[in-house]
Amino acid sequence: MSQAAQVSVAFVSSNNCFISLPLVVTNFIYGQHQLPQNVILELSWQEAKNLRRAYVGWSGDASKQHSTHVDTIEIDPQFGSSIGLHDGQKVSMKICENSPEASLVYAEPCSIEDWEIVDRRANYLENYFIQQLRVVYPNQIVTLWINSNLTRLKIVEIDPKTQFAKLCANTEVSVKSMARPTENFQSKSTENGISNNSIFNSPIYCLRLLPKEYLSTELLPSCPNEFCSVYVHSKDFVNIRLSNNKVVRLSKVQPQQPLHNKENEDKTEMDNKSSSQNTIYVKVVENSNVIPGHVVLCGPIRDCLDAENFAIIKLAPSQINPVTLSNIILRNTSPFQINPSKPHHTSSPATDKSVSSTILINSFKAFVENLPDNSEVVLTNGMKLSLSSANGNLNIAIFLGVKTGNQNDGRHGKFDFPEMFTILTKSKLQNMKTEVGDNIPMPDQKLLKQPIQDCLPKLAGVSNLTKKLEGYLRSCLGKVSLRSALRVPALGGLLLCGGHGSGKTSIAKTVVYSLERDLQTLAYCLVVRCTELTEERVSSVKDKLQQWFDDAAWHAPSIILFDDLDRLIPAEVEHTDSFRFRQLAECFFQIAAKMCKRHRITIFATAQQQASIYTYLTTSHLFCEIAQLNPPTKTERHEIIEAIMSSGPTLAQNSVSNIDLLSVASECEGYLAADLKALVERTIHEGVSRQLHSGNDESQFLLTQEDFRKAQEEFVPISLRGVKLHTSKVSWTDIGGLVETRKVLLETLEWPTKYASIFANCPLRLRSGLLLYGYPGCGKTLLASAVAKECGLNFISVKGPELLNKYIGASEKSVRDLFERAQAAKPCVLFFDEFDAIAPKRGHDSTGVTDRVVNQMLTQMDGAEGLDGVYVLAATSRPDLIDPALLRPGRLDKSLLCDMPILQERIEILKALSRKMELKDDVDFSYYAKKCEGFSGADLQALLYNAHLEAIHEAIDSDKSLENSKSNADGNDMQFISFNSKSAQSTSKTLTAAEKGQISQRLALIKKGFTLKKTSKAENESGDEIKKKRSAIITNEHIQTSLKITRPSITPEERARLAA
Repeated sequence: MSQAAQVSVAFVSSNNCFISLPLVVTNFIYGQHQLPQNVILELSWQEAKNLRRAYVGWSGDASKQHSTHVDTIEIDPQFGSSIGLHDGQKVSMKICENSPEASLVYAEPCSIEDWEIVDRRANYLENYFIQQLRVVYPNQIVTLWINSNLTRLKIVEIDPKTQFAKLCANTEVSVKSMARPTENFQSKSTENGISNNSIFNSPIYCLRLLPKEYLSTELLPSCPNEFCSVYVHSKDFVNIRLSNNKVVRLSKVQPQQPLHNKENEDKTEMDNKSSSQNTIYVKVVENSNVIPGHVVLCGPIRDCLDAENFAIIKLAPSQINPVTLSNIILRNTSPFQINPSKPHHTSSPATDKSVSSTILINSFKAFVENLPDNSEVVLTNGMKLSLSSANGNLNIAIFLGVKTGNQNDGRHGKFDFPEMFTILTKSKLQNMKTEVGDNIPMPDQKLLKQPIQDCLPKLAGVSNLTKKLEGYLRSCLGKVSLRSALRVPALGGLLLCGGHGSGKTSIAKTVVYSLERDLQTLAYCLVVRCTELTEERVSSVKDKLQQWFDDAAWHAPSIILFDDLDRLIPAEVEHTDSFRFRQLAECFFQIAAKMCKRHRITIFATAQQQASIYTYLTTSHLFCEIAQLNPPTKTERHEIIEAIMSSGPTLAQNSVSNIDLLSVASECEGYLAADLKALVERTIHEGVSRQLHSGNDESQFLLTQEDFRKAQEEFVPISLRGVKLHTSKVSWTDIGGLVETRKVLLETLEWPTKYASIFANCPLRLRSGLLLYGYPGCGKTLLASAVAKECGLNFISVKGPELLNKYIGASEKSVRDLFERAQAAKPCVLFFDEFDAIAPKRGHDSTGVTDRVVNQMLTQMDGAEGLDGVYVLAATSRPDLIDPALLRPGRLDKSLLCDMPILQERIEILKALSRKMELKDDVDFSYYAKKCEGFSGADLQALLYNAHLEAIHEAIDSDKSLENSKSNADGNDMQFISFNSKSAQSTSKTLTAAEKGQISQRLALIKKGFTLKKTSKAENESGDEIKKKRSAIITNEHIQTSLKITRPSITPEERARLAA
């Protein structure tokens, strides 16, 4: 549609700056496969003698209005009127091709009312532009609907400087701010003391709240009347136009809340109304130690204003004069116990009220007595104050009773009062009549942000890491003006990675708490626990994210700590639906990137590891610095244990000097901070149990080294839970020969762990990989089993098939997971048996599986990160089949040969194998070692095992022959003899077969019982002697028989081939 078409304009309300096209044009555009957001149309019409043009975007809909002669376009009446159109007007329309995209748009409000609407929702202005507008051009009047409020903006300039430009997602919109003109209020004289010369035209000064606790007593000494005084810097003091009495009206500035519906609008209006009562009149004190742009408030003033840290406080000169008082009314705002020392105290209500009144008045008088003699006190009607008494702290509200009598004196009623204040000296305050009013419930206050320092543990062993984190965050928050001048982008966020129980949350909270109190940064800190959001809907999480970033922008500079971010936005997992996580990642990135770019906000997040967070967040430069929290070293473990005990119970504190904590730390290799804390708790439990059983004097009770040893028994650290470790009963004494190989294994694996402090100063790189190669059956796997027990290291045995997978990427992931498990269990030994099957030479595998495994192992064993505390031990009979890259120094540093045993080694092997067997004294191992030329260690083991079996068979055969002889003797036919009576009447009775069988069974049971008793007695008397008689003893005959049937497993031909 390159030709212009005549159309008629129809006004239809749509609350946007788009038009709906005739059905014919709509079908034409869709036929050209064009998207609605890419369609820009030019409207032209004749006005007087001038040709006017306007550029509009298409909404994607077809117009519902029809005309008899021409087609009709629909446009919003507000937008149509702003560009000069009227209902029913005829215009020419054509489609613009190759529309340029705008990178920057400058606009200005058409009125002060428009500016106030835009300023309230400035953070979302670009979203409104994209949603309701598609094209801009100079001098265009744009109509935007912001929360159902119509706003008009004038486009002043666009970049690039073209006739028109299309808006896109990267377009930046800049709106010129406007100032409301000063209104001239007429002064009115009222009965509550408003001055005839009121200073409504004085400027309002807003400063950032700084708690007094953040300044040391050297910088800002404490003052008794600080409850009615605030401190500002000298520069700010000059800018504040004070009245003659130097009293200002303090109030908290409420940030604008997003108004999505009428319910939220009503709620915000009520909040603003209630917050207007939180005002207090104070005196301003100049102090050069206060940070410029801040106002220092003490606790009582903050409570009156219901203000959190770094809230925006408005300082306005007092517009009313101080009133003259007739009395002061005290009203209790927190219930307290009248007489806590007498819980069964009973009295009448009248008596209770008189007692509570006496307590309040006496506490207030004691408070007044502590004031300086020449000081002036500013009291605000309804101000809150905390007093000390014998019953504890009392929270009261002070009401001012005026002499005119037509004001609410505050004795009764709800917490609603007129705004007024008075200035009294100490003497006048002492002589002022004081009364006690009814107790009142305070209005519901918003929960203040919980101070981070209330839940911070004492940290140790992480000083270098905390300095690094603090330095990076400080650089992110500072020098904003310099970055703006140089047009340098802001630094990205910080991600702290560490395993479960490593202490990353405590470290992160300590860092942000330090920056919150640092006078160079004074950052507002907001902690978000992401685990609490895992079950909420995406829309709810998005609203909360926007709310948190708005809060941070209001209190900027700010740090938002997202604890356990990987629980809220985890990485994608195969074969699972990741749509929710993708939505959350996009929402998080869009909100965070936009807010951090416009405001002084820095993101600080913690996670298990970088790969556990959705990849979109880690690859989009949202986090530019990633810090890794590694397991503590021996020295750091010593510091952590000492810190835990020093801050623990009294028993632990007193026992610090009684225990060698350095030796305890050396036994806790691989323990994290949470493991060490649990270990100390178990030690205290062991010590208390020992004390209860011993009954010794409790005054001398201390923890001992033995308590730590018992506590460590059967205790599994977090890093080892779920890790399948290999356990072995093989020791060095079970291995004969291979002396040099065992020596190198000790030097490589045991010494660096046993003497860590010495090897830490070694300038050379230590070996971290060994290859055991040699003939089959020469003890390679047996050596590895002995390493698992003797070297004191965790041992993970790897079988080749569990790593190989036909799917691309699965095998590599198995290798990565394996090394991650070893890293978590360090110090650890990874043992690969039959290494040639896992890592053969590359290029010979048609599937490419082993090639990818070799590539992954190369990067894991000696990549950019390297191995720390993980040793690789591989065994193979064919080193010629292993990829050569794995055998170079830095990976498998040294290859150890397990050769065929020589004569002396065969003797040692036979002696080591016979330790668990019983041989006759005349067995000569030297004789059989000479006979076993060419036997490997496994062959010698088979020799003795076969001889042992021969001895067992011989013992079994002798036992069977003995039992047969006994059974033959006991198996004779039993004869039954019947004894008849001599009586003549008695007759002999012949027993049947069934009766004889029953009698035989009863006799057998009786006999068995006597036999068991006799056997049990014999075993108790000479158990060892009986066992010796029954044991199988290996003799020379047995070994000779075994030697005849045992042959070497390696033939001379195969030995020659392997040796080549």
